[in-house]
Amino acid sequence: MDFPETRWSLIGRLADQPDQVAVVLELYADPIGRYLRGKFVSDATSARLDDVIQEVLMYLMEHPDLLSRAHPGEIAAGQASRFRYFIMTLAYNAARNAMRRQRNNREMNAAMGDDGEVTVAEALAVARQPTDDLQKAMDRAWAESLLTLAWRDLAAWAEDGTLEKEIPDIVKANLVEGRNLRDISAELAIPLATCHRRLARGRTYLQKALADRLRQAGEIGLTEDGTSACEVLLSALGK
Repeated sequence: MDFPETRWSLIGRLADQPDQVAVVLELYADPIGRYLRGKFVSDATSARLDDVIQEVLMYLMEHPDLLSRAHPGEIAAGQASRFRYFIMTLAYNAARNAMRRQRNNREMNAAMGDDGEVTVAEALAVARQPTDDLQKAMDRAWAESLLTLAWRDLAAWAEDGTLEKEIPDIVKANLVEGRNLRDISAELAIPLATCHRRLARGRTYLQKALADRLRQAGEIGLTEDGTSACEVLLSALGK
């Protein structure tokens, strides 16, 4: 996916270029779903919530004019506001509306309704100055999504031959499970030195996957490396 460096310009043109909304939503659809599951905890495993999330994403897809209302601003820390805070707030309000309709035995509808302008104003306010709780919840949903996609990229590279096939297993065993390389190399029946090299190669590619996606979202600059990407993700995860 090519999400240009001038992302705010693209977002601002969505009302006039609605075909570009898919480019934006491709980056934010999974984080939105994660965020909504966290907000509607009692319904998190139900098919009903899955239907609501799909309805919300479809609604946002069909209303690029709403997304175009977002604009760069300043958050309390003096940093540029995050588009994810705006779009996740819109998504939450649309989901809440759909859930209410379902509970009242009415046809599910994620539309904003008569309070649409109020909803947009609220989303803009949250984007400029989110509360700590909202910021942490939205950042975590977004960061967890990017990490999941980065692991998927690593697996795809191992599948297509870009990386040795055992690299994802080595990286996950060492970074996630905390296992030492001597045990991993013995289990996989490869020399310890080879295991070291493949871990280093896997870490480099995992950082690349994270950095590429963060550049698409405009969270790091074009010249910033995987170390910067990891720092951004760890900060978003609250670690």
